[in-house]
Amino acid sequence: MIVGVAMVIVACFPFVFSQILPLLTYAGLLVVPVGAIVFAEHQLFPKIGYTRYWSKFQDYKNSSPAVISWILGLIFGFGLNMLDVMSFYYLFIPTWFFTIAVYTFLAGRNGANKKYPEGEKKEKALNLSIEKYHNKLAQEASEIALDNSIFTKVLKFIAYAALGLTLFLAIKTLVASPDEGIYIANRDTFYQIGFACTILYFITAYWAMHRRKSLINKLN
Repeated sequence: MIVGVAMVIVACFPFVFSQILPLLTYAGLLVVPVGAIVFAEHQLFPKIGYTRYWSKFQDYKNSSPAVISWILGLIFGFGLNMLDVMSFYYLFIPTWFFTIAVYTFLAGRNGANKKYPEGEKKEKALNLSIEKYHNKLAQEASEIALDNSIFTKVLKFIAYAALGLTLFLAIKTLVASPDEGIYIANRDTFYQIGFACTILYFITAYWAMHRRKSLINKLN
């Protein structure tokens, strides 16, 4: 809720509208290497015979190959941007593949290519116990009565309607603006009504969620 309100306030400033795409691109570039490392660890390693969670089985508090790969990925991505090799909108693609290659190499050099039968056995047992616990929570949650009151349904309807109207105005601005004048008019309408719908959505969605929490607390 707090993050949503903060984003609404920030979005009111023209600087955000004009620079949001570059800001998101550069901010996303900071986490692209992290996603590449996670992908390599969970999807690639089992296919090439490497051990998933190898650093955990070695009792490492911090995985130096992951940290080094993240840093090198940032240097690579922002280096391409400084050299103006390609549009910064596509920098995440080579950065992602570069980080995967670097992390796979460094992890292999540090023990990911080895087997840890005892550690894997403990990990499997832990995952099984977690799965049982989650199944228990899901069963208990299904037994809790949902808030089916008319007022809560109205709140949810208003929240979804606000989202739907915002989406409709955004699509209208994108595809139904044949000239600059109509585009500016559609854009201004989107800014004004979209802002009001965003506020309305957060209020009604939070209210409905709060009512459901209150009902669950009463049942417990």
